Amino acid sequence: MSKRWSIKYICLIGMLTALLVTLSLVTMLFTADGVAIQFTTGVYLTFCYLVPGYGMLVSGIVYGAIMDLALNSVITMGITIAINILMFLIMKFGSKIFTKHIAVILAASLVFLYIPFLYYVVWNTLQISTRNGLAVKEAIVDSIQWIISIIVFEVMFLALSKTKLNEKLSNF
Repeated sequence: MSKRWSIKYICLIGMLTALLVTLSLVTMLFTADGVAIQFTTGVYLTFCYLVPGYGMLVSGIVYGAIMDLALNSVITMGITIAINILMFLIMKFGSKIFTKHIAVILAASLVFLYIPFLYYVVWNTLQISTRNGLAVKEAIVDSIQWIISIIVFEVMFLALSKTKLNEKLSNF
């Protein structure tokens, strides 16, 4: 087993996964009209950038699957996992091509992939006017989530940089 997958590293990934699930579940308690804004995406993107190796890829898959199961939304599990994988790849490799700030904007933009999926797969039995209304509502919610994700990333990265925790995570 490589050095990156030590017991200590596996425990870190497990704890971060539990943190993401807990934050997501707590966020679900505060819904308005069945809509909850997830700031957990920003937390996930921060740890994708800071934690070395591929552990956060596993964490993104597990936390996405658990959340969709908890929300009784098995139909969206595949796209949630795919989006989390793409977010990880953009943060891990896109930040080397672009700056971390551009990478987080691109990665957070992936939440908009839910709109066509929901429109064509989940809401396909509804009337077109109802689907259009739901798509507009989802676009507004996803726009707010996109902005919150970027803000959470920037605040967390700044805070972790000030406490030198980002250096400890990168040497983990």
